[in-house]
Amino acid sequence: MTLGPLVMGTLLHPPSASAVAPGDPAVWVVRTEDIEDAELDEGRAWLDDDERGQAASYVRAELRRSYEVAHIAARSIVGEAIGVGPRAVRWGRHACPRCGEPHGRPRVEGADVEFSLSHTPGLVLVTLADHPVGIDAERCPEPEGLPGMVGVLHPDEAREVAATDDPQEAVLRFTRAWTRTEAYLKGLGVGLGRDPQQDYLGSSTDPERFIDGWRVRDVTVPEGYAAAVAVHVA
Repeated sequence: MTLGPLVMGTLLHPPSASAVAPGDPAVWVVRTEDIEDAELDEGRAWLDDDERGQAASYVRAELRRSYEVAHIAARSIVGEAIGVGPRAVRWGRHACPRCGEPHGRPRVEGADVEFSLSHTPGLVLVTLADHPVGIDAERCPEPEGLPGMVGVLHPDEAREVAATDDPQEAVLRFTRAWTRTEAYLKGLGVGLGRDPQQDYLGSSTDPERFIDGWRVRDVTVPEGYAAAVAVHVA
């Protein structure tokens, strides 16, 4: 089944991450339009200098807001899980599995918890797990822009997208395949440093698949978006 989200009641006071079955990553889905400005202002005080600088680098207001909501939500959720205030959460990086340098998956300093976050205009996802995990959400592109984007997929996925004459179905196939791929690459800790054409995750409606010790599952999100979470199970 598609992994159902735990929708946050408020940005600053999320539900407990223990509300899913053992072994499954906990997932929170947040629509940025649901976040009140006063709540966002309060959460901004938790961000560190790097986060504030990154937020300020976004020219488009909707991108800046999505970034801020994602990092505020992550601090709220992670802090709740490890028993500290959100301002006290410290971010770090795992070693890159390719070169050993500290630019792999994000990690929580001084805590044994795995997390990942994703933000796209209008939507934020955060996940916690006991094992390495990656998550990705994307807003579906417009059909006319799809031909220039399909080339990033595995060749078999690109053929699946091209096999339909329905433009909207093609968009859904592309976005499903892309979010699954990016969630997996984020979980590995290499991101787009690894050619996404290497890995076949598929574009079908089957919401779960396994690849090299990872389980990749679709996440239920609002219409117009697609999302997936990948967790290491081997």
